[in-house]
Amino acid sequence: MSTVQTLEVPGFQVVQFLGSGARSTIWQVRDHRTGQVCALKRVVRRQASDIRFLEQAANEYRVASHFDHPVIRRVYQMRRIRRLFALREIHLIMEFCEGLTVQENRPAAVTEVARIFLEVGRALAYMNAGGFVHADMKPNNILVAPDGMVKIVDFGQSCRIGTIKTRIQGTPDFIAPEQVHRHPLDARTDVFNFGAALYWALTGRAIPTALPKKGPTTLLAETVLVPVEQLNPEAPPSLGKLIVDCIEPLPSRRLESMSEVVSRLDLVAHTLTRREAPNLN
Repeated sequence: MSTVQTLEVPGFQVVQFLGSGARSTIWQVRDHRTGQVCALKRVVRRQASDIRFLEQAANEYRVASHFDHPVIRRVYQMRRIRRLFALREIHLIMEFCEGLTVQENRPAAVTEVARIFLEVGRALAYMNAGGFVHADMKPNNILVAPDGMVKIVDFGQSCRIGTIKTRIQGTPDFIAPEQVHRHPLDARTDVFNFGAALYWALTGRAIPTALPKKGPTTLLAETVLVPVEQLNPEAPPSLGKLIVDCIEPLPSRRLESMSEVVSRLDLVAHTLTRREAPNLN
């Protein structure tokens, strides 16, 4: 693996290695000209089949460049690295965001979960209003900074509303049935992913989906969902009902928009805040 000493990025000082993913590594870098601290995603093609990872990186840049929202990570620049006339790497220069993902640091308090997911929900509603679906909303794609600031990251699978993917894309524990069966994606896809991520954040468990980790795919998951309030007594029934309405397998029976989800989650959050407020009487 490349180190700070061996990785060279023209115009930037490589500060430190931050993490890795599928054919990619993330680095903290500093712009020599402006002094701005950024994150660099380096995606490397090591074999012919890795072209899809380069395509996802290019897609992330194309999609993210449409957005200007405080909860959506900005992607400033894309660089293509060629060797012997073949595309070998893609570098994305992105907003540097401190913090841990919800997957790495699952919030203990239900009120904090509600706060984080309200921010995420509003950002997804903004994306959907602009004609895009995130299509991979999960706890590992939600960053929370030490000061509480929330950021949505990773737009490699994002697409225009109405897109039919040529292959199954998504994360098994959070994927919507229409992603598995390669039907058109729309805002309700983000609603499903969001509901599945919210369930995990509250319980530490994944919902059953149409893409089980073992066995054939199905239209409807056969496993019965354990209610949120049974696994987390601090979660009110209204929160559990919201999740159930988000993860309806049939899109026609699911909540139609993230705006509707946010409206209901906002009511739940206010209820939680009043419940925790000290009795002033």
